[in-house]
Amino acid sequence: MKNHQQKTFFLVLFGLFLNICSSYSQTNDEIIVYNWFDKNLGLESLDFKNGLAHLNFDKTAPNQNRYLIDEFRKGNINYDGQFYFDLFLKYDIYNDELVLRPYDETNTTKINLVKDNIKTFTIGTEKFTNLKDLNTTIFKGGYYEEVVIGKNITLYIKYYKEKKKSTKDEINLIDYVPKYEFILFKENKYNLISEKKEIITLFPDSKRKINDFYLMNRDLRKDNPSLFMKNLIKYINN
Repeated sequence: MKNHQQKTFFLVLFGLFLNICSSYSQTNDEIIVYNWFDKNLGLESLDFKNGLAHLNFDKTAPNQNRYLIDEFRKGNINYDGQFYFDLFLKYDIYNDELVLRPYDETNTTKINLVKDNIKTFTIGTEKFTNLKDLNTTIFKGGYYEEVVIGKNITLYIKYYKEKKKSTKDEINLIDYVPKYEFILFKENKYNLISEKKEIITLFPDSKRKINDFYLMNRDLRKDNPSLFMKNLIKYINN
């Protein structure tokens, strides 16, 4: 019996005991039961146990790393059609890998989850979607933060880093430079929006608003490009 089938069978029995009503959505009680099952049987029982070990031997300059956030945080995943909750996750944006830490902190093995099996994941309040079917000759593909703006309009943000070598005190170190790719899903089409003119092309009636926003938010665009783009697209569609 597959792991997700075992989990479903267990939930049916356990749900009878707890008098949990079945539902297509994940209720708080159902999430608690899923978490109990995962934690008490251990990661070795889960469907994603066969991911490769996550290795990182980087010698980096101060305050440099390959991750979106350099710590494990609570998150959820939709893996091979099965939901898992309250996992400890970290996103390696240099290799575009989602990293899992076991519940047992004495186990130092970290796992790169198999990307093809991940549909979505959340870390904190941010939701990420695997856009593995994108044309990668145009887009980078892989994991993107998903920001729903309105009906049939969604902003996707690709976080990645480029590696540069640096030397300090005759020691070779690595610098990671943050980069971004912005995609707007509008009218059932994925549109790359690297430049202001591309945004104006998609929203020709909002040209003045777009120009004003760029003018008023130059510092934000430089300091936090992803927040700049989120605010801009929301501003256009208000």
